[in-house]
Order: sequence, then C-alpha cells, then structure tokens
Amino acid sequence: MRKLIIATRGSKLALAQTEIVRRLLQEVQVETAIHTITTAGDRDRIHALVKIGGRGVFVREIERELLSGEADLAVHSAKDLPYELAPGLVIAGTPKAADPRDALVTRKGKNGGGPLVIGTGSPRRIAELRPLYPEAVFKDIRGNVTTRLHKLDRGEYDAIVLAMAGLERMGVDASAYDLHPFDVEQVMPAGCQGIIAVECRSRDRELMALLQKISHGITWRRFLLERELFCSMKVDCAMAVGIHASFPRKGEVRLGAMLDGVKAFRQGRTENHALLAASLKKELYDGKS
Repeated sequence: MRKLIIATRGSKLALAQTEIVRRLLQEVQVETAIHTITTAGDRDRIHALVKIGGRGVFVREIERELLSGEADLAVHSAKDLPYELAPGLVIAGTPKAADPRDALVTRKGKNGGGPLVIGTGSPRRIAELRPLYPEAVFKDIRGNVTTRLHKLDRGEYDAIVLAMAGLERMGVDASAYDLHPFDVEQVMPAGCQGIIAVECRSRDRELMALLQKISHGITWRRFLLERELFCSMKVDCAMAVGIHASFPRKGEVRLGAMLDGVKAFRQGRTENHALLAASLKKELYDGKS
C-alpha cells in the first residue's frame, strides 16, 4: 500500500493517539506521514465548547482534508465526534481503548478546608459531580491536559476533572497530585470516552479493511453501541449526556446512560442491543417530562 497521510490535531494528546495508530500501521508494513491541523476548537481557548459549536469543533476542518484528498485517514477522540460525519466519510477502525473513567485531580493534600472550586465546563461532569460535591463551585476551564494541570498548580482551581485516558496516553506524571477516579456507573463517561476513532473515505475499501485489522474487537463493539445510542438521542450540546457499554459475560452487554443527571441501565443479550437502547432512552426521556 502507498504511504498514508494521517490528519490530526496538533495537541500533545492528539499526537500521542496518532502515534498509536501510526505504530499499528507500521506493524502491518504500512508507511505513514502525519499532517497536523489547527481546528476551531484549538484556536478558541477562551469560550466554553458549548458556545462555539460543541461537538464538531475539533473535527470538521480535519474532515475537509480527507474530502479534498490532502489526507488519507484522520485520528479523532471518538467522544468529540458530532452526530453526523461529513458525507462520504466513515469511522473504520478503533485501536484498543484506554481507561474510560473521569477523575477528580487535586493538589496533594487538598481534600478539605471548605468548598472546592472545581474546574470543568462540561455540563455532563457538572450534572454528575454536583450531587457528590454539593458545596462545590464549578468554574469553566479550557486548554489541554498540561495547561489545565498548570492552572491547578497556580491555585486557580482546587480541583479539575480529567479523563483517565488522556493522562494514560500522555504518560503524565501524576505523583504531584491526588487522583480520585470515579466508577463509570457513579460518574457516567461521555459516549466513547477513551476510544480513538480512525476516519477515512467510504470509497477507500482497501483502507477500510486495513483499519479493521488494526482495530480491537471489544473496543469496536463498544464504539458501535455507544455511538448508536448517542446519535439516536440527538440532544442539544448544552445538555448533560453520558453513555457507557460494557460486556460482563460473553454474549451480554450492560448499557448505561445519563441525561441531565438521571441515569438508567439495561443488561441483556448483545443481539438485543437495539431494544435495550430504546427502552433505556425512553426511561431517560420519560424522567425529564
């Protein structure tokens, strides 16, 4: 196969994820080059994501590179994908997922002394953490993982919320902090959190087959189920939504979702996932009415 051009954001996390894909392709004797792109979400580091377009602000400009032929594939954090991909594009591969959990990160020993000022602009995280920390003050925060940790170090916040996947993939030395990971049923992750999504043109059948070869089976199934439920919900980007699928036994799936602080769970046979998802979604929407 020809040398493949991989489009990605230029953040440290995006490049770390792209390197995972590049190594997997290298293992199957495919040569690659990396093409970095600055997206709208990268250019505006001041406003909350829900105010500048929500999902899609890290994706659309990269998709244009695929459609124009400037790149052959693109690497995304799957949780950043909008409801609909650009026409003619498809997610064709998902390497093995990292830890899907969220974690509260504090400076060493900062576990008390009054209400915490918690840095997060995510409606989902605020909805889930407010019952756990009823006296906390939630303050918006932007920037990559390193920037957010620096803001924590400077005392702008008492705590910040980070995805364990980002810390893991960037190899962050967390020894200077106290990490408090949350169980996925206590704080529901964003749909597809911890999953790398590899996108390409739907007409590139040979490349699609190759990307399936570097995919991780359980991660692929989790991606499809969580993505399907997320897309079917089509909630406003300012609403709080969490989704997580797990596979407790062979042939079974446990599907959980959260909508504006209300959680629901279903467990059953994998082949019945559509019925499970529909029932779960109905419970969530009935709970809002």
